[in-house]
Amino acid sequence: MAADRDWRWIAWTILGIGGLILAGGLAMGLGSLRHVLYGERVDGEVIEIRREGDMYAPVVRFRLPSGEAQTVKDLASGAPDFALGDRVTILYMPQEPRDFRIDTFERLWLSAIIVTIFGGFWLLFGIVAWALSRGVDLAVLGEGAFAVIAAGAGLIGVFVLWSAADLYTGGVRAEGIVVENRESRRTESESVRLADGREVDRTVERISFAPVVRFTTHDDGREIEFHGRGGSGRSFSEGERVTVIYDPVNPIRARIVSFVDIWLPSAVVFAVAVVFGSVVWLSRRVRRRAIAPRA
Repeated sequence: MAADRDWRWIAWTILGIGGLILAGGLAMGLGSLRHVLYGERVDGEVIEIRREGDMYAPVVRFRLPSGEAQTVKDLASGAPDFALGDRVTILYMPQEPRDFRIDTFERLWLSAIIVTIFGGFWLLFGIVAWALSRGVDLAVLGEGAFAVIAAGAGLIGVFVLWSAADLYTGGVRAEGIVVENRESRRTESESVRLADGREVDRTVERISFAPVVRFTTHDDGREIEFHGRGGSGRSFSEGERVTVIYDPVNPIRARIVSFVDIWLPSAVVFAVAVVFGSVVWLSRRVRRRAIAPRA
């Protein structure tokens, strides 16, 4: 009974954390929905990509109906998602023009979706803990949780693969040059086992590199910079020429023509779906064999 109470407290704690995260994601989505429903639409132009440490923030200029110019800076991101000179649609609140959103899916909804999904995973783990407190079979719980993860990964994989295939078949190829290997550092804690059998915790620094590629569009001669996929080593050297493929409508949506940059993300997501789905299938098969009557 004490173990059941412990699991119950753990479940309520995880559910509470998940609920708060989920509420934060929904609040972000409602904020964007408010701009979509009640905001004024106006054309704007990206006049600067401001570097803030390892982040990139677009600076946008637009005009109010009165003719007054507004220059605003949006939230920074880890890689530039706009290029200098991009024409964008701005949604601003009439009472406060500096309260604005850039009208793209990523800027309006992506962060809210990611936070909401993250909160959903916390709720999933909380439901598992609550079910354990009620004495539900652990195998059944694991199968249900793994099935949800496999289904979610499969849906994400379809979207990622569709996006990659759309760019690969409809994009324009150009020659680019690697102008920089952007270095990112982070620290992590890990446990290691010593020769005498003792386990100790240590802090290690992880370094990753992402090539920054510059190319010129064919139709209007704009210079575009984007980030390739990062890794633990330098896949490209500065000054190296590479073939890139970009969306002619939105040139900042570009990739280096390679398996790693175009197809690897979808392959990884589908691999996750296959692994978790296979575990569910094997678990169910073993349980059916265990309860099947013997001849």
